[in-house]
Amino acid sequence: MSFDQQLQDAITLFQQQNYDAAEERFTTLATSYPDQGICQLYLAQLGILKGNGSNHIESLNTLLNLLPALSDGHHILGQCYLQSGKLPDAARSFYQALMAKWSGEQPINSVETKHRTPKPKAINFDSDMALQLLWQVLAQFYAAGIYAFPTAGTLLGLERSGALLPNDKDIDIGVDWIQMSQAIQLLESNGWVEFSRSYNLINPRCFRHSSGLIVDLCGYGTNEATGEAISGLWMKEVPFDWNRITYFPAISLLSKVSPAGPIYYLTSPESILESLYGPNWKQEDPYFDTIVCAYNLKGLSWLHRCYAYSRLYEHWRNSNIEPCKRILDSLTTKLPQDIFLKKLANHISSINNPKISERKKRVLALGYFDLFHIGHLNYLRYAKSKGEQLIVGVAPDSFSLLSKGYGPIQTEIERKTLIENLAEVDDAQLVLVRMDDTENAATWIKSLDIDTVVCGEEWQGSSRWKKLETILNSMQITVLYAPKTQEISTTILKKRMHQNYYESMHTPKPDH
Repeated sequence: MSFDQQLQDAITLFQQQNYDAAEERFTTLATSYPDQGICQLYLAQLGILKGNGSNHIESLNTLLNLLPALSDGHHILGQCYLQSGKLPDAARSFYQALMAKWSGEQPINSVETKHRTPKPKAINFDSDMALQLLWQVLAQFYAAGIYAFPTAGTLLGLERSGALLPNDKDIDIGVDWIQMSQAIQLLESNGWVEFSRSYNLINPRCFRHSSGLIVDLCGYGTNEATGEAISGLWMKEVPFDWNRITYFPAISLLSKVSPAGPIYYLTSPESILESLYGPNWKQEDPYFDTIVCAYNLKGLSWLHRCYAYSRLYEHWRNSNIEPCKRILDSLTTKLPQDIFLKKLANHISSINNPKISERKKRVLALGYFDLFHIGHLNYLRYAKSKGEQLIVGVAPDSFSLLSKGYGPIQTEIERKTLIENLAEVDDAQLVLVRMDDTENAATWIKSLDIDTVVCGEEWQGSSRWKKLETILNSMQITVLYAPKTQEISTTILKKRMHQNYYESMHTPKPDH
């Protein structure tokens, strides 16, 4: 049986959520075909599902060193770091997933289209049954002396219409953080089972009823310095300020009669809802992402970044444009200096907007851009002046190794990251084809929808570019040559560095 056939069989098991059998198949394939990165991606996801994603961090880093543009690989690595509590590394990986997707390079197309983790089986959310269960659980908590109350989306539905939100999928119950263990024991004694390890969080804790209904048990504590109530998404064994922390007015409860008996309810539910959803909380907003955009978040913690970048990536990957816009609005407000996020926001906003999406003249600039200097900047500014959108092709390390026998001082990822964060640049891509492979190079340039290519004047008249210019002109692509900035180049910088090093090593040091 061919690799593709074996792979498809393993994928089918994975999609059917037959995880043990799928893991066995992928492990066998990874051993027999060690160069097939797709197997590593599936195995990492299986590890995440079983709670041991940390075991796959090293192998994913190795894979991404070889395939840095594999956006889903960065996203899965971020999930592994997140599960391990390495939140700065997780946020960085999720951000790199966005940048890799932005670049548009997907060396392993089958990975990008097939490897996604199956969504949990959809629960048929019966609002009436869920509401009855909510009153029942709250009454049980009340009888046990546990201060528990409807919160978040459940409270929102009750205050808007006296019912649960029609598109809800779980019920949200707030509980005094000091009584969290007692509340968990009561749920478990009534047959509730912890669901998906509560997504590796200590707050909220997620439990599943025999009917399939999920309850999120959200702990509320008190900020002793301000008297505010605090809640949010908290992880174990990370610095507390790394967590996603939400701040509320002080919690006050009253007794209220429900269909199942007396329960606790918020004295001022409106103030709690306004703090979380904003002043227009009574109006329906299907694209409001509470996890990322809640009004009562302060700053942008590491866990908040992880959720924001990860959810943005998932929405973008699934072409959910409106949620992308809302998340990007929140991120660009909190991170106004982040040029990449601004560019991404502009790009997302242009999708399905004919007025914004009108054809713009696209210019391509090419180079290594090693040890970036003023000559590079002048070249890119000249190129940008010849059109409206500047796309920069960054030559990969492998091209230098092949032509020169050594690599650039800066890696391709370092060089590309620097370039795509310049205000003049609209997009940056790693070059896929060497320019001396003229036919394929022209085809690659054409695939980028380029109108004009701008080269350095040192290439004008070379046999390579004479041939390439002829082919590109036949494709209605213009080739221009930018003037060279005198007395500066990467070679000159290297010579300066060598000279400075030599002098520092051979200049006598004064005695003290």
